[in-house]
Amino acid sequence: MKNRQIINVENLVVNEENPRFEAVSTEDDALYSILTDQRLGSGNKILNLARDIAAHGLNASELLIVSPIEGTGTYRVREGNRRVTAIKLSLFSELIPEDYRKLAPHFKELTDAMQAHRLIECCICDDEQEIRRLLLLRHGGESNGVGTVKWNSAQTTRFNEEGNPQTARALSLIRHLQEDYGQGDLWKAAAVIPPTNLGRLITTPEVRRLLNIGLTVNDAHYRGDHDELLLDVLLILKGKGVGAIYDKDARVRLVEEVAERVEPDGPRQARLPFDAAVDDGEEVPGESDGNGIDAEADEPRADADLRDESVLPDFQNVTQPQAVAEATEPQQSDAGDSDEVETGEDQSGETSAGGAIRRKPVSHSANKRMFGCKLRPKGAKSNDLYRAIEWIDQLYLGNVNDNTHLLPILGFSLRLLVETVAREYCQAQGKDPGPNAFTSFVKEAAKPAIKKKLDTSGRADMALASEWINENVPFESLLHNWAHGVLPVDRSSLVRQSELVALIINEVWT
Repeated sequence: MKNRQIINVENLVVNEENPRFEAVSTEDDALYSILTDQRLGSGNKILNLARDIAAHGLNASELLIVSPIEGTGTYRVREGNRRVTAIKLSLFSELIPEDYRKLAPHFKELTDAMQAHRLIECCICDDEQEIRRLLLLRHGGESNGVGTVKWNSAQTTRFNEEGNPQTARALSLIRHLQEDYGQGDLWKAAAVIPPTNLGRLITTPEVRRLLNIGLTVNDAHYRGDHDELLLDVLLILKGKGVGAIYDKDARVRLVEEVAERVEPDGPRQARLPFDAAVDDGEEVPGESDGNGIDAEADEPRADADLRDESVLPDFQNVTQPQAVAEATEPQQSDAGDSDEVETGEDQSGETSAGGAIRRKPVSHSANKRMFGCKLRPKGAKSNDLYRAIEWIDQLYLGNVNDNTHLLPILGFSLRLLVETVAREYCQAQGKDPGPNAFTSFVKEAAKPAIKKKLDTSGRADMALASEWINENVPFESLLHNWAHGVLPVDRSSLVRQSELVALIINEVWT
């Protein structure tokens, strides 16, 4: 028997025999197991899911599958336990286990919004064989096309580019905020704003320049330095909705007014030729925000196609990796601030009319440098290899379109760098590296060091590291596949994994 029915979440029982973890005896134990299984270094995946459901509702393409519990009027959840857990803990925070009480205030924030999602459409099935077939279709892999066939990275990118650009930009910004700042106030404020509204806000170039948001096609990335300003704007947008940003003038006026209040002495950004090279997402006439409202177009800028070659390294005249590494180091200001400063100066040192513009380095993954920081590996060989990778990476960034052949070299070299560090580390410990130095180093040195840092630092900006420690990121296998040419090297993934390599080196081998 199989039919559909609307069921109150109170009548749904989280499965005590969920395949995600060992079988338990009560629903309370099942809730505990799910929270433990879904923990992150900077939060919990169930809380993230709850926030998404509260803002956007349940995924309409995937029904819950439940089976009736005889004689009780309740139903055991067979597919959708994470979703039911997220809704239950938001509506009934007293169910949160003691070990996770620190999450209770965050779930309580969602209670009012989650009331709209307590009635859930479910597929009721009492045939165990049919339930097993349905679960295998969902979780059992492609099965030669019978199961779910996942998109590859190229297909995902194509979908994002062909979809509503405003929505894609908003989702990109939210994702980068979580990656760069963890689940802090910025991410929480942005995540609950309808993507069409957030996308409409950042589609305007003047707004992006005031908030220091970069945009390449549909990849939007906050560059930093205006956290309070950005948060204030997001909270206003959350409270007032699309009416506050209905047209371009309203959007610009909103951000300017907040900037005058929050940053009364702050500099007003002018557009640099560098922005034209990395920020090509101008507003498009007739572009819809998904609500039938067209975004206004901006007049093309006279300098839109300018490229200031003087700000780029002369790659043809680079003779050694050291030269590139030194040339690309951020310059410190007279005040000793180590943040990168773009001054608008010419080579004579005279300041242009635009004045100084302070901001963090552009960091969207298509353009930012590997590693994300300056490394100083302890060993001579790993140091040389690191500098060589930096040099190759700068060659790639000098002409991205013509230098794609360098990506596989970078992927191979990243694996080689970790291998070299592993061997140097073993030798320093008086051990024979042997043929499995990489594996033993990662297991016995790297992971314990990173886990200790996560446990003691309380930092919320180490999402990738925490996912690796929780075995949700296939770091080792990814490097292995790149090194052996099994998997194409994706630039965004390459940069992210290099940042994890940098963290390992800084913790273990600096």
